[in-house]
Amino acid sequence: MSVPMLLTPMEAQSPDEHMQNCAAFADGAALVYGTGNELESAAAACKPTLREFNVRLELPLDPEERLGLTGDAKALGEWQLSRSVPLESLDELNWRTTVPLQSCRQLEYRYFVYVEDRSGYKQIRRWETHFKPRSLGPCSELQCSQLDVFGITNDNSDLKPQVHRGWLNHEVILQLKFNGEKMFQVHDIETFDPQHVQLKIVPVEQTAGLQVEYTKQEYGKSQLDQQPTFGVPYTKGDIIIFHITLPLEKMMQQHFRLECYSMSNELLGSASLLSADLTGSEGLLHLPIKSAKDAEETLARLRLPYVVVQPYRYSPLDFKTTYAHYWPRSWPSLDVGHRGNGKSYIADAPAERENTIASFLSAHEHHADMIELDVHLTADGVPVIYHDFGLRTAPPGKQISRPDQLEYVLIKDINYSLLKRLRIFSVIAGKVVEYPSHNAEPRPEHRIFPTLVEVLVQLPKSLGIDVEIKWPQRRQGGGSEAEQTIDKNFFADKVLHQVIQNGCGRPIIFSSFDADMCTMLRFKQNIFPVMFLTQGETKKWQPFLDLRTRNFMAAVNNAQAFELAGTAPHAEDFLGDNAPEMLQKAKDLGQIAVIWGDDCNSKERVEYFTRIGATATCYDRSDLFMPPAKQEAFFKSPALMAEFAAQCRI
Repeated sequence: MSVPMLLTPMEAQSPDEHMQNCAAFADGAALVYGTGNELESAAAACKPTLREFNVRLELPLDPEERLGLTGDAKALGEWQLSRSVPLESLDELNWRTTVPLQSCRQLEYRYFVYVEDRSGYKQIRRWETHFKPRSLGPCSELQCSQLDVFGITNDNSDLKPQVHRGWLNHEVILQLKFNGEKMFQVHDIETFDPQHVQLKIVPVEQTAGLQVEYTKQEYGKSQLDQQPTFGVPYTKGDIIIFHITLPLEKMMQQHFRLECYSMSNELLGSASLLSADLTGSEGLLHLPIKSAKDAEETLARLRLPYVVVQPYRYSPLDFKTTYAHYWPRSWPSLDVGHRGNGKSYIADAPAERENTIASFLSAHEHHADMIELDVHLTADGVPVIYHDFGLRTAPPGKQISRPDQLEYVLIKDINYSLLKRLRIFSVIAGKVVEYPSHNAEPRPEHRIFPTLVEVLVQLPKSLGIDVEIKWPQRRQGGGSEAEQTIDKNFFADKVLHQVIQNGCGRPIIFSSFDADMCTMLRFKQNIFPVMFLTQGETKKWQPFLDLRTRNFMAAVNNAQAFELAGTAPHAEDFLGDNAPEMLQKAKDLGQIAVIWGDDCNSKERVEYFTRIGATATCYDRSDLFMPPAKQEAFFKSPALMAEFAAQCRI
């Protein structure tokens, strides 16, 4: 015998339906309680009731902001933003609403702060991000009222609000980035000194849902904030990013003015910026700064990088749960297999080729908790796994004896069907070595260029995955790691779509060396954590142009600014005596730090990075360097796996 289905209040549209619903509850209760007085009490307890939700804020909302409510009941919108319930303001700190719900119903719900644009679309400014939503049991006639404090639940042992920014829905983010060393070309230093200037972005026309914020990145003070009246003080070497949120439909119609003030708050000049001038997801604006005294006089010229973050283009996301900051401090330091069981295009290579399913499984066999893999997009939009931006190849049948006989092609320029047919070469110690192409390898798990979908489907869910998004970086000395012509939003959406559709129910984290890609991944979705991957202060490679990539603390500051889960810094940053203190600074901001690099590749170094406080260590050769005492991968626990089940929304 099964328990009858209960309707929610919104589903029970008539008094008869409400009575049927209560009768169904009584029938179900009979299976548990039996008959008699207990059954009569159960039926009486289940009836349509106006449940009152009262919320107190710690700080008043901005004038255009409102408080919303959503939850797992139909009357609460079933976690959907578009169907959420608005609350009414009683005063600047107290809000209330009443919702028709069954008195017997166990509820889960969350609160959020939003603004509404002129088209009626809601933008999520902030929302409660506890791993488990609020819960509410059945109520009686005498007690159907709920009093909550925004951001704080009974699970908050330290009584600190757990609230984060929302994800994009019908709005976009435009970031204007002062993140380089040579931003201004000045005509007269006496008239305009870029070392002593205050910067402010002003919308020429205000509209509902338009907000301008900024981050001036400094340890512990990098959160996005409102602009000062006379702008943000800037000098060479500062990292200042203006973060502009605006309705999607206004994206190509907005006009901004960059105002430049002296340190004594005098308007020196300004530059005009039309959103229609923005081409693609990212680019470089060349802006003349015109004198405030003489509009014909150009004080300076500004090279201003920008990035546009569009909302995730596939199915809408919801409030049900989030893993974006889910990394409990009770977890041990984890072991991450670099490219699976390690780099393979080297002299002393493991048996399995890197970034293949066989390599990932080998790492897991040797108790790796997670593996790191590298994702590219092919010319026809297929996310594939490979490390380098391109590959060395040669025509079929051609004899190759020297490196200069090889061609180098970029993955972005090749369709997946062709990629699987290409011959693959590497140059090791000056010697040309050929490897089996994808199609020539008879063992499926050993094939090069597996798709991201194949990896997600075939790997056990108990093996966590660090999905690194490959995006070429501009170097400080000029040039770029590689050419990239694929649109950045398109790239991010393609990868996110595959992971959301096929990767749920397991530990997954995104990472990228590209700070803007990390920002995109953070604001396009609310399910998975994102960490900023950096090479830091190193002698091994040329520094990147973006100042946010240059050292560990710059990465930590950027992670704080855009609410990333943390960073993946290079091991070379942590070989000095101050390494534990550096990692503690990240922990003090609630961030994780996954250390990677060749300097991790020994048992002694794995133990060292664990001891100084690394959240995880990413290294080659799990078969050689895994801690000897480790008997099993951490996520093989059924209880842990159950915690990730709520990621699956389809």
